[in-house]
Amino acid sequence: MDKNSSPSPTSHFLKEVTEQISYKPLRPSIRQELESHIQDRMEDYESQGLSPKEAEAQALRCMGDAAAIGTRLNEVHKLQKAPLLTAATALLLLTGLAFAIFMQWRPVQIGNRFIYYIMGVALLILVALHGYPLLIRYRKILVLSVCPLYLAARAGIFLLSEYHGYVIGNSTIAYCAILLSAPVITVILYCSRLHKRQFLITASLCAGIWMLLVYTSCLQLYDTVPIMSLLSMLATLCYMARNSVFSGKRHAPCIGFLAGLVLIGSPVLLTGTGRNNAAAFLSPQSAVHSTWDDTYNGILIQELLSKTPLTHGLELSAEKMMEYGSGAWYFESRDFRQVGLDITGTRTVRRQLELHEVSNALWEQGYMPRYLQYHAGNVTLWDILPIHYYNNYIIAVAILLFGWIPGLFLVGGIGLFYLILFSCIGRIRGLLASSLGFCCGQCLLWQGVFYVLGNFGYQYGQFPNMPLLSEGRLSIMLNLLLLGLIFSAYRFDHVTEEPVNYTPVPSP
Repeated sequence: MDKNSSPSPTSHFLKEVTEQISYKPLRPSIRQELESHIQDRMEDYESQGLSPKEAEAQALRCMGDAAAIGTRLNEVHKLQKAPLLTAATALLLLTGLAFAIFMQWRPVQIGNRFIYYIMGVALLILVALHGYPLLIRYRKILVLSVCPLYLAARAGIFLLSEYHGYVIGNSTIAYCAILLSAPVITVILYCSRLHKRQFLITASLCAGIWMLLVYTSCLQLYDTVPIMSLLSMLATLCYMARNSVFSGKRHAPCIGFLAGLVLIGSPVLLTGTGRNNAAAFLSPQSAVHSTWDDTYNGILIQELLSKTPLTHGLELSAEKMMEYGSGAWYFESRDFRQVGLDITGTRTVRRQLELHEVSNALWEQGYMPRYLQYHAGNVTLWDILPIHYYNNYIIAVAILLFGWIPGLFLVGGIGLFYLILFSCIGRIRGLLASSLGFCCGQCLLWQGVFYVLGNFGYQYGQFPNMPLLSEGRLSIMLNLLLLGLIFSAYRFDHVTEEPVNYTPVPSP
């Protein structure tokens, strides 16, 4: 074709239409679809006796105004924004950082958390802007690289801790890996859903790898994170079955998924530790043996919350706080040998020897009382709270400091965040996008559920993190990654095709 020749009317029409599309990567596919539609109409008119030029003109007249068509298409196919969810996320993040500063953390701890918050927010923005299209395009590579990445992370953490003293426990890596396995398995099962045999083989392999991951990690199956992962996968698979992602009747896949997850999660109830954890969760007082037990922390929190007024913080005398700090309020009448030992007056050698003898005698009998480094003259609320209160008991501490009504406002704010989150997920139309978003939302939700229950004295297994509000160094990265995937799935829902064999249309 002569380079100096003017473009055809069809090319001019298509150019004017696609110029109205704000999301440029979508322009080639829209242009291709419209061009195919125009060609079909031209063939119809040519079969009626019109010349090619007349058929082209007639087809373009029937299409209508190019700018108007492009504007309508842009309204349907444009990037979506979630300003309400963005505001809720920012508010919850700032609240968590404010609590960390307020709860008497050392400056180095505040600085450490602040650095990871910055890295997490950067990851959130990056994933929200580019995550979902890259996931669709490179999903096979990502799936195949999951296991090598996990092993590389374990090896990297080991080397950092071994040679540089940079300590991040393998249990932290396992926590993130097990929770992240739920959305990874969701994508894998979605991609194999059209072939029954392949789907069954894939599901069996995923179950085996998940159990291998759990059993070879520093955690055990009866801990909280495998429970959260199982609940997230069960809810997501039922959600996918409800949306007709899988072939067959809706209830049949749900029954199969439930049976499979019960099978791989059966050690939760069958092992002795699993049964003990369940009993301690349902009835904390039945599992209290010393002041070091998590169940003791639970009933201590329940006791303190029961004495907190509605409109202002908890007020206790110094003597009462000493009773709570030493455990005397609970163990004095049950087993006085569990009551804490006062070590504030041990400056003399004689006093140190006496304390050492008493402590050794108790240890030989199997007792581990706390050492109290405070007395009635300087005891504060921070002294009597459970260890790691600044991470594990943010909601409970807020109630103790400000009263039930302000504390319940915090709980309501957390609930509102999840309501906004799942309202955005509910508006996602794509099958893969909605399934992935729902799974990531479930991972965030179950962490919040177990965290809130623990703050009211009902702790199951290890304390989880509260997304955005109470985070560890790696969990903030994990949870903002999950949230970023939700943002990205919602953002690109109207502009991204997601068939199993998706390939983007190249630009002309």
